[in-house]
Amino acid sequence: MNKYLFISLLLTSLLYSCGSDTASETDSATANTTPPPAETTPAPTYPSIPADTIRALYNECDYIDYVFYYTNFSVSQKEQRDIQTAITYIASETPQINTNCQPVGRVFYQVNGENRLEADLYFNPNQGCIYYLFFQDGKPAYANRIMPAGIDFYTKIFQSAQSAQ
Repeated sequence: MNKYLFISLLLTSLLYSCGSDTASETDSATANTTPPPAETTPAPTYPSIPADTIRALYNECDYIDYVFYYTNFSVSQKEQRDIQTAITYIASETPQINTNCQPVGRVFYQVNGENRLEADLYFNPNQGCIYYLFFQDGKPAYANRIMPAGIDFYTKIFQSAQSAQ
C-alpha cells in the first residue's frame, strides 16, 4: 500500500510541477509580448509667418490655388477681393502641432504666375487640426492657426464637395 501511496504522491508532484512550469512559461511569454512604452517625440513648433510676408501677399497675390489631397476637386481664387479675404484667414497665433494630423491639401499663393508661398492645410476640427504649415525652401518653416472665418470657408468647401458626390 505504501508503494501505491508513494507512486501517487510522485505522480501528483510531477503533475503539479508540470502545471507550474506551464504557468511560468505563459507568464514569461506574456511578459515578453508586452510592448515597451511608446517613445513620445515632442511635436515640432514653428514661429508665426512674418507680418511683412502676410502684408506682401495681401498686396501682391493675384491667384490662390487650393489642391485637396483626398478629394477629386480643387478650388482657385483670382478675384482680388476674394484673395485678400482668404489671406485674412491666416491668424497671427501659432497652433499646437498635432503629429497625428495629416494635411488635407496644399495652398499655393501666386504672384504673376509664380508660387510665392506654399502651405499645407491641416483641417480636421474633430482632432483640433485647424492650421496652415507654411514652407520655405521646401521645408516647413512657419505655422499659423486658421481664423474662424477661414474655418467657415473650409467647412463650406468640404460640405459642397460632399453634396456634389
